[in-house]
Amino acid sequence: MMGPLEVQKGVNSEEIDDQGFEFDADLYREVSCAAKLREIRLLDSSYSIKVELFDDFDKAIEMRHSFSGSLEECALDKDVGVASGCFTWGAEVKYKRKKSLKLSAKYLVRYSELEGCDENHIFAFFTKVGRFATYPYFRALFSNLTSESGLILPPLPALNERVD
Repeated sequence: MMGPLEVQKGVNSEEIDDQGFEFDADLYREVSCAAKLREIRLLDSSYSIKVELFDDFDKAIEMRHSFSGSLEECALDKDVGVASGCFTWGAEVKYKRKKSLKLSAKYLVRYSELEGCDENHIFAFFTKVGRFATYPYFRALFSNLTSESGLILPPLPALNERVD
């Protein structure tokens, strides 16, 4: 059984920086070397597609894709050195200014072996690396569901942000 959790909701690196967090490369390196990815689990998903998308699918070039992702909450159990959090991803396809396809998914991520690491740097690590860890799962889910719907869409783009 896990001990008491300290939860930070809606954590992102910009908010950490705004709270007076000073990044230290050595402390971040300690976290990144110690952290062991324990699990990534799909907790929830929702997929919807409008029938009119099938009727006009030959005009796929006019469709606009977008996606977003965020860390909804992050918790640290200092006693056992486990950081847990949920990342929520969303994607949509717009055609003729209407949302014709929508997918949302929520993933649980856990890292362990973080005993003795700096808490702020754990949250910074979790925010950056957890995002990159969960995105391929979401990208695959998008490709799988659109394919099962009979749509031939390009895959969602790869994330290319720097992780510092």
